[in-house]
Amino acid sequence: MKKVYPIGEFAKKTGQTIRTLHYYDEIGILKPSHVSSSGRRFYSEDEIITLQKIVALKFLGFSLEEIKRFMQEEKWDLKESLAFQKRLLLQKREHIDRIIKAVTHAQHLAEEQEKMDPNIFSLLINSIQMENQQKEWLKQFMPDETVEKLFDISEEKQLEYAKKLLGIFEKLKECYGKDPGDSAVQSLMGELFSIAKDMEKEVFGEYLSLFHLKEDEFAEEPMLFPSPFSKEEEEWVAKAVEIFLEKEGVDLSEKES
Repeated sequence: MKKVYPIGEFAKKTGQTIRTLHYYDEIGILKPSHVSSSGRRFYSEDEIITLQKIVALKFLGFSLEEIKRFMQEEKWDLKESLAFQKRLLLQKREHIDRIIKAVTHAQHLAEEQEKMDPNIFSLLINSIQMENQQKEWLKQFMPDETVEKLFDISEEKQLEYAKKLLGIFEKLKECYGKDPGDSAVQSLMGELFSIAKDMEKEVFGEYLSLFHLKEDEFAEEPMLFPSPFSKEEEEWVAKAVEIFLEKEGVDLSEKES
């Protein structure tokens, strides 16, 4: 005669909660071997083996609905299911890696400033979240290998550029309302384009950098390339950029054509 265990003892023996066992019974993936007239559930060694299968499939990331289907089959054809599950897990790992990267960047920036403008914070997080989509969009304008190189710079360099750029964005917001040709504003423009040149030299080599793409091309993809500025601030920054480029001797009519 098989030994049976009351649900409480079975739960303790298998490391499951009574609530979980009730739910498994309810959805039909693990039924007790016997239910008394008073409604008490009892489990045998056979249910331990069944539970081991459920735990193994859960560990691999299968849903309870998928597990229920497997439990109804005498033989398991796992080849296709495992391949699909692996793809899902790799996607989840990539997602978690991006979250860790975003948190790490935010932590580094928070160490230097206690409070951060919400628009700038969103820009930082979105730029990491939308990285794959940004790659595909940029490949319309640049060779694939150039785009991949852009996103392949070291974590240390990414943080360095992020700190500098976001710091300039913060200062520009503080300067908003001043004359775009003000020396402080133009000094920030100089810092901004200096960083752009450094990035261009390190990442793009002889190829044109992102700063040579037209502004309206970015504006058409607001979710991919969110702006840290309001509409009014963007217009003000655009004027400051125009003044800076004129001082640098850039032919704006040629740039726009």
